[in-house]
Amino acid sequence: MSTAGLGPVRKDVRDQLTRWGKSELADDSVLVVSELLANAFGHGSAPVRLSLVLRGRAGDQMLRIQVTDMGPGFDAELVQARWRHPSGGLSTGGRGLLLVDALCRGWGERREHSGHTVWADLPRGIA
Repeated sequence: MSTAGLGPVRKDVRDQLTRWGKSELADDSVLVVSELLANAFGHGSAPVRLSLVLRGRAGDQMLRIQVTDMGPGFDAELVQARWRHPSGGLSTGGRGLLLVDALCRGWGERREHSGHTVWADLPRGIA
């Protein structure tokens, strides 16, 4: 799937956030969803699953975006360490995840019994 094929998914994300009364998260959420899905389709294995989960209580809620695929996964801490290392940089990829890092409160990857899930929490501004 190309990122152009993500249009209906982006609309669904916006619609769901509106139903939850969280439309202020829509722009950042759509960018994060697009990046995580592009990575899953580009580097992972089908099937790919997206989930949005609203966590917490009113006034202190967080949106968790999760993308699961059946690929082998990657080491999120290693990706983040490369950004901080003087010889690292972004020449070997990971620029999209740098965007996720900038927009989100936190993000990471966890291995599943088959495949892995990349998660990201919004909004960034709430501690």
